[in-house]
Amino acid sequence: MKKIQTKIIVMVVLAVLCVSMIAGTMGTLVTRYSTTSALEKNLLETAELAALAAENMISTYTLTISEMASHPILVDESISAEEKQAFIQEKVDAYYMRSGGMADTNGYDVIHEVDVSGEPFFQAAVQGNSYMSTPYIDGSDIYLMVAAPVRDGDDVKGVLYFQCDTYILQSIIEGLQIGEEGEAYILDKEGTTIAYVDQEAVMSRENVMQQAAADPGDEGLQTVAAIERKMVAGEVGVERFYYAEDQSDNIQSYAPISGTDGWSIAVTIDEADFMRPAEYGNLFQIIICVAVCIIVIAISLKVSHSITAPIVKCANRLMTLSQGDLKSPVPEVKGRDETRILADSTAKLVKEFGGIVYEMEGVLGAIADGDLSKEVSGQCYPGDFAVLWESLRVISEKLNSTMAGIISASGSVSTGSDQVAATASVLSQGAMEQTGAVEELSGTISDMSTEAKGIAQLTGQAKDVVNGAGGKLQESGGYIDSLNQAMNQITESSSEISRIIDTIENIAFQTNILAINASVEAARAGTGGRGFAVVAEEVRNLAIRSDQAAKATQELIGRSVKAVDDGSLVVGKVTDSVTAAVELAGQAVERMEQVAKAVEDQTDAIEQIAAGIEQISGVVQNNSATAQESAATSQELSGQAEMLKQLVGNFRLRR
Repeated sequence: MKKIQTKIIVMVVLAVLCVSMIAGTMGTLVTRYSTTSALEKNLLETAELAALAAENMISTYTLTISEMASHPILVDESISAEEKQAFIQEKVDAYYMRSGGMADTNGYDVIHEVDVSGEPFFQAAVQGNSYMSTPYIDGSDIYLMVAAPVRDGDDVKGVLYFQCDTYILQSIIEGLQIGEEGEAYILDKEGTTIAYVDQEAVMSRENVMQQAAADPGDEGLQTVAAIERKMVAGEVGVERFYYAEDQSDNIQSYAPISGTDGWSIAVTIDEADFMRPAEYGNLFQIIICVAVCIIVIAISLKVSHSITAPIVKCANRLMTLSQGDLKSPVPEVKGRDETRILADSTAKLVKEFGGIVYEMEGVLGAIADGDLSKEVSGQCYPGDFAVLWESLRVISEKLNSTMAGIISASGSVSTGSDQVAATASVLSQGAMEQTGAVEELSGTISDMSTEAKGIAQLTGQAKDVVNGAGGKLQESGGYIDSLNQAMNQITESSSEISRIIDTIENIAFQTNILAINASVEAARAGTGGRGFAVVAEEVRNLAIRSDQAAKATQELIGRSVKAVDDGSLVVGKVTDSVTAAVELAGQAVERMEQVAKAVEDQTDAIEQIAAGIEQISGVVQNNSATAQESAATSQELSGQAEMLKQLVGNFRLRR
């Protein structure tokens, strides 16, 4: 079983842990989000300020060069080129530049004897604009070219240019060192690094976009290249990327440098450097949450013990009470809260329950000893226990009155049982005699049933014989009908043959006439018709013989038809006789069926009588057995009634 104290502590601890975890998680997320947002915002402002500083510095430098280019000595034709070069060298020394020169509008420098017309700085300055070039790399040397137009009024008379160190750009980069790992760099419009803390990257003209195109599988390189494409496009923004070499998360802001040929500056920091204070704050917050949890658990242990200790004592006492312990002491509680009510209620329950049990023990113990004179106390039990008190009182009173009635009735039962035993003996004797008579009657009926079944079998056999004779007569009638049909067909065939013979006689007569005509024609023909006359004579003879044969056949058929008619008369008479015999046989079959039906009905009636007598015999036998059992039971009942009278006499009743 789980203890209440454990459950309370577990619930409190879970609640505190949940609140602490939620508060810690929310605090961590809010701190990280606010720090990151502020960092991104500050970093973007830093990049924009750096771009503005670079723009101002470059603008200041180019304005200085423009101011130098506006000096009258440079446009005064009376001054020699050597004097102009001395002026330029003076400025070079004053501003710590490497060298300087002046080219005409065609790009030729007379003093240095070089042609700079193809250089970007000359092409920009000759158009009337001040210009600072991207770094030039000459072996292990790196420098910038700054140029400005030399004007005479509105006309450009030449270009003043200076070769400078890159400290201008490097000073901008070095001034943007943010944190321990933070760094800045400047890209030109092609994405080439022109200013970086590491001069080697500038000397090697590092271009991340070209490296990413050559190595598409490097995801970190692709991320940085995507950011630098936005820089080259002149966008302003903040991006995050993961640097695989040192496994760090970085934030980079970038902004374009106005007044340049597509330059852009970027500021990159390691996110971990700036998130450490927030992480320390989160760790401190976690430590505070753990300390609060420990304190809450300690307080909950103490409070839960003060609540659960009295409950446990009362629960243990109630458990012993449920096991039948009415004598153990009841726990005492000194508090003034609900636990005191629980302890007092437990004590009262034990006391009252013990009183009820003790009184029930006295009353029921007296009943067990045969003493029904003990009465239930007049004090009613409290609450729902009043039903128990009422039930105990009713049991005592009803049991007392019931036993009194039993004592009174036991004598009557004993007397009545003796009378029933005597009557049952007489009934048993009569039932045995009746059983013998019924058995004799059953034997006689059984013999009659057997003889009736034999008569029924003989009747059935006679019925089968008559049915067979009737069937044969009906079959003979069918044959005679077939014979009549055959005689009729013979008569019809004879008629048809007579018509055919008439046709043959007619043909023979016509043939004879034709033969005579042929003989006459042959006689007319003379000698040439002799052969034809012979044939005609033969045909005539053949016709005569055919006529004679037809007449003879007609006579035979006539006699056959007459014989068939006589036979038909005889067959008709036979048919009438057979039909009458069939009708008589049918009547005989009907009579035999009626006789068989009557015999069967008689047999069924005899069987029903036999079954009824068997049932009567069974009932009589059951009555006889029941009578014998009743006699024995009556005798037993008489003995038990006497014993009951003796047992009831042991009880003491209220008078």
